[in-house]
This record gives sequence, C-alpha cells and structure tokens, in this order.
Amino acid sequence: MKGILCACLVVSLQAISAAQAAEADVHYSTTYVLARAAGWSQVDALVIASADQAMDENQDTTAALEFDSTPGLSSGGEFTSSLHQAEKNLRFHCFSKTPGRAGQISADVREVMSAHFAEVPDDHADPRANARRLIALGVALHCQQDAYSHAGFGGSCGSIPGSCYGHTYETFLDQVIYGLAGKHFLNPDHPGVGRWLLPALQGTAGELAARSPKASSRRIAAAELVTLSDNLRASGLELPDAVRLDCNRYVAGKWLFDFLDSGSKAQDSPDTLEKLAPEIAVTCRNPSLASATVVRIPAPQYPRLNSAALPDLVRLDGTYRLAGDVDFERIANPAPNYNTRMVKVQVSHWRQLLALPLVLQSQPVPQWQRAGAACHSGGPSDVPRSLQSESFIAMASSASFARFGRARAGMSLRAAIWSLL
Repeated sequence: MKGILCACLVVSLQAISAAQAAEADVHYSTTYVLARAAGWSQVDALVIASADQAMDENQDTTAALEFDSTPGLSSGGEFTSSLHQAEKNLRFHCFSKTPGRAGQISADVREVMSAHFAEVPDDHADPRANARRLIALGVALHCQQDAYSHAGFGGSCGSIPGSCYGHTYETFLDQVIYGLAGKHFLNPDHPGVGRWLLPALQGTAGELAARSPKASSRRIAAAELVTLSDNLRASGLELPDAVRLDCNRYVAGKWLFDFLDSGSKAQDSPDTLEKLAPEIAVTCRNPSLASATVVRIPAPQYPRLNSAALPDLVRLDGTYRLAGDVDFERIANPAPNYNTRMVKVQVSHWRQLLALPLVLQSQPVPQWQRAGAACHSGGPSDVPRSLQSESFIAMASSASFARFGRARAGMSLRAAIWSLL
C-alpha cells in the first residue's frame, strides 16, 4: 500500500507546478471586493489585497517545509534531518502548535492573529505611512484567512512546534484524486473544500469595516457574505486550479457589482465594469456568469516583503518595490554566511521537492574541505550556514534536471517522498 501511495505521489508531484495556500481567489480577488464593499478606495483596496496575496508570492514569507543538511560530508548528499514546517508557517500562515480540531482556531493562533492586527499602524495622511499601514493590514488578513483553512492541521514535530507537514498529504492526495475523478475533495486551501470559507469572509469583512473610512463605509450584511461564500464554494471543484482562479475572479467581481448596484454607497470613483462573453459561463461551468456584468478586478501589485513581512521599500509617494523586482544589492553581495556546518534548506515549491537530492549532491565542496584553499570568511571552521532561496530555486530549474538526468531525479524523488510517509 505504501508503495502504491508513493507512486501516486510521484505522479501528482510531476503535475503540480507550485505549492498553493488558501489561494489567490480568496487572498486577492475576494479581499479586494470586500475592501471595496467596506468603503476602501480602489487604490487602497488594491494595496491591501496585493499585500495579502504577496505573502504567498515572496520567498521569504511563503509557507515552506525545511530540513537541515550537512553538505559534502556524504557522497550521496542525503539530508540529515526530517522535513518539518518552517517557523514562518506558524508566524505568517497561522498553523497551530497544538493539534486542535477542524473548524476551531486554537488559542495560540488567535494570539498570533491579534498580534498581527495590533501591529497595523494607525491611519495616517502621509502616503508612505499609509502604504505601510495598508500592507500591514493585508499581512494580518492573510494570517486570519489561513487560520480558518489550516485549523485542525496543528501539532508538533518532535521538539519542533507545528505538525511536521501541515496538510501536505491532503494536498498531494487531492491532486491524485482530481486526476482520477476530476473533482477536488481534500485540499483544505481550496475555497470549495470544507466549511471554513464563510467564517473567513466574516472575519475579513469585520476587520476591513473596523478600519475603513467611516464616511464612505457601508455595512456588508450577513446575507450578502453568505451569498459570496456560496458562489465561491460552488465554483471550481471540477475545474483545474488555474481556471478556477479566473472564474472566481469573475464570481467576486459579479458579487461586487450586485452589491454596489443594490445600494447607495458613495464611491471615490466608478469601478471599471466589463460584460463577460457567453462562453465564460461554459468554461467556468457557472450559468450565472453568462453575459454577466462584473466589476473588473485590477491586476495585483504584490509588494516585495522581507523575512519580517515588512515592505522592502516604500517610496515617498506611497509606491513600493514589487515582488520579483531585481535585487541589485543581493546580486552584488551573493556570498552566504559562513559560521556553522549545518545548511538549512527550505522547500516552498514542488519542483524544489523534486530536485532536493540533486541540490544537495550538486552543492560545491565547501572551501574548508579544499586542501590548501582559503575559506571565504578566513577560517577553516567556517562553512555555509544557509542556502539562499534564490540559489535553491536556480538549482531546482529544468537545467539542473537536464544536467543530472531524469532517471536519477526520479529515483531521488521516490526517496524524498518515502521519507514523508
């Protein structure tokens, strides 16, 4: 049975492009429409929603598994500790330190959520300070939304807080089942799986309303949140994830259009509307979208966040450096920190999991092991402490597989998955 499950996971891994957490149709599209409905301007709603989803777009803040390895000390380059959740999973994605129960947020997670919202600065007229405030609010909302989908996946991994793998098993198996049955059943981050979406939307709407410009706010009635939740839950269970994200963007945009059209809410400026083509209803398997008029949700502008989930750069006019922008300073100073023999490796992308053994085997021999060579920082006891995420992504690229061979990669993948079971 274990071998069958392992084979299924191999197949599913090869079909998955990236790990996703309670996904962009909630963190971005739905957050944007709730912010607009709560009275935020288009510009502010865009920043809040972009910062919310940016937690999954920045390598320093996205959820990850990690392990410690000693490079160069074994010919096989095997890692020396079991995979477990990174600390940032608990800090930013609201996984719990206690087992808890599905549907119930643990006390330790509520403390983390409260701390995030307490760190949101007060309203400020200065554009730079206001942008930092909006980004902090988006970061807090991300944790709050994840808290509902991640409830019941807490625990500990030996002496390490947090369950070893979060809901990795469920995500793997959901992809396998979708490939066989064409329907999602197990992935807790999918908005249609489980019963977490409505309370997550209620929490998001409550926080946005509490901080919105009071003069232009309009209360979002409970029944309207139920309608949004039901529409999102009904969409996408039988759709590929990429298609579902687009379809739920239309679902959220239609809900916002209906919300604004049904009341007398004062707007800072009219939202851009679009009329959907009839075939979109067919693609999305959603008759309500047939030739529907929706609010066009703008393209996101994800801020670049550091390991403390703070924006990397906010300018005087309130604009900020985007995730994915070239970091010239890091390129100019790429040398890692040399002071311990352990290398901490984080896995936030399925291609990285596929490439783990290759990454370890392909690490250059540390300079302290080279006869007669001087170490980077000047001492024979200095070795890399951490493997920079950018370097790891590069090693997990298709070029790495071409160099080492797909057969060897498949064998290494089976070994990596076996360690998870």
